[in-house]
Amino acid sequence: AARPVFVAGRGARHARRELEELAERTGALLATSAVAKGLFRGSPWDLDVSGGFATPLAAELIRGADLVVGWGCALNMWTTRHGSLIGPGAKVAQVDLDRDVTGRHVHADLGVVGDVAEVARALTGPGAARAGYRSPELAGRIRAEGRWRAVPYQDESGGGRIDPRTLTAGLDDLLPAERIVATDSGNFMGYPAMFLDVPDEQGFCFTQAFQAIGLGLATAIGAAVARPDRLPVAALGDGGAFMGIAELETVVRLGLPMVVVVYDDEAYGAEVHHFGPHGHPLETVRFPPADLAAIARGYGFAAVTVTRADDLAGVADWIEGPRDRPLLVHAKVTGERPAWWLEEAFKGH
Repeated sequence: AARPVFVAGRGARHARRELEELAERTGALLATSAVAKGLFRGSPWDLDVSGGFATPLAAELIRGADLVVGWGCALNMWTTRHGSLIGPGAKVAQVDLDRDVTGRHVHADLGVVGDVAEVARALTGPGAARAGYRSPELAGRIRAEGRWRAVPYQDESGGGRIDPRTLTAGLDDLLPAERIVATDSGNFMGYPAMFLDVPDEQGFCFTQAFQAIGLGLATAIGAAVARPDRLPVAALGDGGAFMGIAELETVVRLGLPMVVVVYDDEAYGAEVHHFGPHGHPLETVRFPPADLAAIARGYGFAAVTVTRADDLAGVADWIEGPRDRPLLVHAKVTGERPAWWLEEAFKGH
C-alpha cells in the first residue's frame, strides 16, 4: 500500500502504542471511530474521527487511501459515511476478535481474527520503514486543517441565540483539558463531538444506540463516578435534558463538580429537520421556551444562560471559583439549519 489509513475502534483502545509503531513502519495515517475518539491525540498523523464527524481533510485523506485497515472497528455506516469514505480502488482489511465482523458493513478483502495489539505487534517486524501516506507537506496540512476548530465557518449567532459552533469552541477554550465528555443523542450531538477536544481515548463517553435520547445525563454521571480525576462534561439537547432532568438531583446529591451543557433549540431538532421538509406536522416536536437555568438552580446547581459569546464569562467565573456546586449552561442555540453530520446520516433512512 502506498496510502494506508488505520481506523481504530472500541476494540483497539488498549493498543495505541502497537498501532503507532506499525503505522510508523508502514507510513499509515491514524483515525478512529467515534467511540475511540482521542486514541491518537498528540500524534502528528492523527486525523481524529472517521465518518460523519470527520473534518473535510480527514474525509479527503481517508477517501484517498489505497488500503483501509479497521482495527477492532466494525466500519459501519457511521464510520464510513455509508461506505463513501472507502475509495473505489481501495482494499479493506479488518482485525477483530469477532470473526463475523469482517465484511458485515463494507466489503472486506481480508479478515484477521485476533487481538488488535497482538496482531499489530506481529506485523511490526524488522525491515526498512516506508514513507507511505506520510510527507512533511501532509504533516503541515494536518497541523493546519486537522481539527474542526481550524475549519472556517460563518457565525450565525444573533437574535438572542448563539451559533452552537461558537458556543462549543468557546467552551473548549475555557474548560480544563483533563475532561471526560459524555454526549446525549440528537441534532446537536455533532458539536461537542467535533469541537470539544479530549485528552485521550478515556475522555469521550459515546454510548449511542438506536438513536435514543435522554440517556446523556445518566451516562455523564457514570463517567464522573468512574473518573473523579477529570472534569465531567455532559452535553445534552433540550429534549433529552427534559427526559432525564430528575438526574440533576443525583448530580447535586453526589457532589459531582459537573458541567451540564444544554443545547436548547426549543425542539427535537432532528425530527424538525428530517420530517419538516416532507410536510409532516411538527407541533409535537417543538417546545415553548423554558428557563432551564432557573430549573437547575432549583435542584442546587449554579447556572448561566448563554445567548452570545460574552455570556461565557459566567462559565469562566465558575471554573475560577470553588466549584462547590455543579454548573448548568443553558445555551439558547440557533436552530435554523440541520446539523451537517445528521444530513449525511439520514441518507440511509
